[in-house]
Amino acid sequence: MDEGLEGLRGYAFGKSELQFSILRRKEEESAGQNKEQRTIIESLVSMLPAQNGAVSCKFLLQMLKTAMVYSASPALISDLEKRIGLMLEDANVNDLLIPNYKDEDQGIMINSLEQGTMHNIDVVQRILDYFLMHEQQQQQQKMGKINVSKLLDNYLAEIARDPNLSITKFQVLAESLPENARSCDDGLYRAIDIYLKTHPSLSEHDRRRLCKIMNCEKLSFDACMHAAQNDRLPLRIVVQVLFSEQAKMRMAMQGKEPMTVGDNSEQYEPRPSTNTEIKNLKSELENVKTKMTELQNDYSDLQQVYEKITSKHKNASGWILNWRKIKNSFHIMAESDDNGDGQQRQNRASFRLSFRRRRSVS
Repeated sequence: MDEGLEGLRGYAFGKSELQFSILRRKEEESAGQNKEQRTIIESLVSMLPAQNGAVSCKFLLQMLKTAMVYSASPALISDLEKRIGLMLEDANVNDLLIPNYKDEDQGIMINSLEQGTMHNIDVVQRILDYFLMHEQQQQQQKMGKINVSKLLDNYLAEIARDPNLSITKFQVLAESLPENARSCDDGLYRAIDIYLKTHPSLSEHDRRRLCKIMNCEKLSFDACMHAAQNDRLPLRIVVQVLFSEQAKMRMAMQGKEPMTVGDNSEQYEPRPSTNTEIKNLKSELENVKTKMTELQNDYSDLQQVYEKITSKHKNASGWILNWRKIKNSFHIMAESDDNGDGQQRQNRASFRLSFRRRRSVS
């Protein structure tokens, strides 16, 4: 029996050792393949022409993703990020969606909720910083910033669906661009709304903090109408949106020029449908007034019905009170009659008793 157990133990030990050696060999082979792939990528990047625009931004982003998968050197990744930042306005949203990888040789994706977000936000943040540094050095026109602002707002709308994205990372990335870089904040409002929809458990303080990123005066008419009916927004932000739209409507009706935002910012582009929007607003205001009149009439009718009901209750209660008084008076009279009859009977009985006594004495 003991010999059989020893044999089974030896067999199990030999099997586990075999499995361990197979796994170790696979890891060594995988590490060797990763090292080979890493060497190939580094060689390809080193052969790329250094001129700006010689290679498309899409290709550079693909190379960056591949370099991150095989854990290329930090210097190579930083070089790719700088080159992408110089031509960021040529990128699209799908190319910027870089998966988040572990800092290991295998480049295994992070899937658990505790380990991080689905996309690598830090890489995009660094690319954006390189772009802003280049724009500041070159002192170029703000057309590139406007294109990048639209790209960034679309990117924010995509990553806002990630339930693990913290409000701090979202806010820092959204505020990376200067205030005058956005001519319209509709895209930013859309990203904020998606984030609020994905994170319904945010506190009132966090929601207000998130909504402070956008400028309510830069929202279009459609965005203002949507924001005015959006239950996810804080009440203070909704009031600001309504006030800003009212101010813009007043200026449009007075024929004044649109306001400028910042020193170097361009004016709001005139909208050809301003007169139509004013007519629509007037018709909506008339509808609101009509509904208010109907509500006031309904309220007055309900008040009259209520007064009638209360007056009926008062009359009924007065009649019941009078009836009770009459009934109580009848009870008092009946009791007094009973008391009078009893007194008369008592007097008659005493008279008879005294009369009998007189006759007995006589």
